[in-house]
Amino acid sequence: MSPEAAARDLAAEVLRKAGDDDLGAWTRSILDRALERAGEAARQTVPGSAAPLPAERHATGIVAGAAGRDGTAEVLIFTSLSAPAESWRQWARDAARTGSPLVLRGVGVGGLPATANRIRERLGGAEAGVAIDPRLFRLFGVERVPAVVVVPGGVPPCRSRGCADDAAPPHDRIAGNIGLIAALEAIADEGAVGRDVARRQLERLRKERQP
Repeated sequence: MSPEAAARDLAAEVLRKAGDDDLGAWTRSILDRALERAGEAARQTVPGSAAPLPAERHATGIVAGAAGRDGTAEVLIFTSLSAPAESWRQWARDAARTGSPLVLRGVGVGGLPATANRIRERLGGAEAGVAIDPRLFRLFGVERVPAVVVVPGGVPPCRSRGCADDAAPPHDRIAGNIGLIAALEAIADEGAVGRDVARRQLERLRKERQP
């Protein structure tokens, strides 16, 4: 089965399990962008390289599509549905303003439909992208959420199965429920590699927050 076909099968299964029409519409725009990138990644695979699995291409595409960028997002916000609702909504609003995806470790109690409904409720109308990707938690060593990771140039595709043997790309990480502005300010001031990205996103966020 081709990578494109495998990715489309995965998308169909997600939408089938989601069930209701509204949820299908909510997920479809992200999945469609992911499928485009899955096909492109398959065509660009270099012969002889350690290519990611089709599902890994698909998951990377979700992060890319959720961020609304040509490449993968340079700012990732790691969170959990166990976080307080109002805090989660503020992170979601700022994530939408900067095009930064919210990343969850996995599907919660009740499976995919229940998790997707909880995400939709928590978004509160914010147009933030959400990815469920435990590989990113593992890749960046995220143990505590909320956490913000700034990765100049974005996250490269997995070179080993599930990114298990991959080294994390150069990045800056900060954890704590301090809000996206404070997190980006800290990285802009003291980051090792992400200062320029953080400053650029801070400027964007402050403009978007202006009345």
